[in-house]
Amino acid sequence: MIPSSNTFTHQIIEQNIKIGDLVLDGTTANGVNTRFLATRVGNEGHVLSYATTKDNANAAAASLFMSGLSERVTLLGHNLTQQLSTDMGERKQISIAIFDYSSDTENTTDKPPHFINQIDLVLPKLTHGGLLITKFNATPKDWLDYLSELIPEDFNQANYTTSATQTFIIERI
Repeated sequence: MIPSSNTFTHQIIEQNIKIGDLVLDGTTANGVNTRFLATRVGNEGHVLSYATTKDNANAAAASLFMSGLSERVTLLGHNLTQQLSTDMGERKQISIAIFDYSSDTENTTDKPPHFINQIDLVLPKLTHGGLLITKFNATPKDWLDYLSELIPEDFNQANYTTSATQTFIIERI
């Protein structure tokens, strides 16, 4: 059985996340990834989750509350910006970051024009061995151009394609 992009992504996260990690959901959308990350970081870990619309923030907050996971998540009602270091607090590195612009999170139309700038802010904050995952139903050309410019000695890359979604993984070496 071929796994869906969502199943594949969650398996990769599950294999690489540790209790106590700081992780980031750059695109809260329907909250599926935020909730999943919160269940995996344990009570000592934390999730930074960026909700760009009030509806997304409210839906995620309600879901986290009902799941008993609210204390593990900082739900931020703005795009990821230069303020990332402040948002991270005393924790200095992120082990896993996800930017999901796919139908898996009902987020195919909410990709900001400056999403690569956001990713550029996150990459240097990854731990060595940390992962940045992006998902698209239609892969933007500027994303492919961006990937081609990454230095192979600093980052490994892989991707997984299903009939609807392309998942890209960047690992900081």
